[in-house]
Amino acid sequence: MTLDQQLQPAGPGAAGSERWDAYYGRLFGWSVRWQGPGLFLVLENGLCAVTLPKLTATPVLQRLAATGGPGPALTLPTQHGARAAVLAETDGLVPPRGTLPKDVDLLDCGALLPLPIGAASPGLPVEWLTAPDPRQRWLPSLGAVLAALRPRR
Repeated sequence: MTLDQQLQPAGPGAAGSERWDAYYGRLFGWSVRWQGPGLFLVLENGLCAVTLPKLTATPVLQRLAATGGPGPALTLPTQHGARAAVLAETDGLVPPRGTLPKDVDLLDCGALLPLPIGAASPGLPVEWLTAPDPRQRWLPSLGAVLAALRPRR
C-alpha cells in the first residue's frame, strides 16, 4: 500500500469530510472549500489549471511526463463534454486569453475546481487522470504545461 493510499480517507461523510480537508489541504498545501456536498480546490496563491478537451489531453500529459513530472490532472464533466484540467504553478506567467489555442482555457485566481472525494462524489463525477503524489508535491510550471500543448517539431 502506498503512502497516499494509507492517508486517503475511506469516503465522504462528517468524519470523512475533515479527512478529505486534511488530505488535500494539509498534505498538499492546497486551499480547499466545501460547497454543498462537494469539495473544491480554490485556485489562489500561484495555483492555476489549464483545461482542454479530455480527448486531446493524453499527448499533453505524456509530454509533461517525459519532462519529469506530469503533475495532477482531473477529468471534469461540462455541458460541452469532458475536459481535463492540469494543475500548474503560474510562475508569474499569465498569458492573455487570446494567445491560447481556441480549445484551451486558463483558470486562475479565484476559480474553483471540484475535487474527487472517494468512490462516490455526490453529483460531481470528477476523477483523477493523474492523481497527486504525496512524495512529489510540486506542480509543473504554467510555462511547461503550455509548452506541452504544442508538440515539438
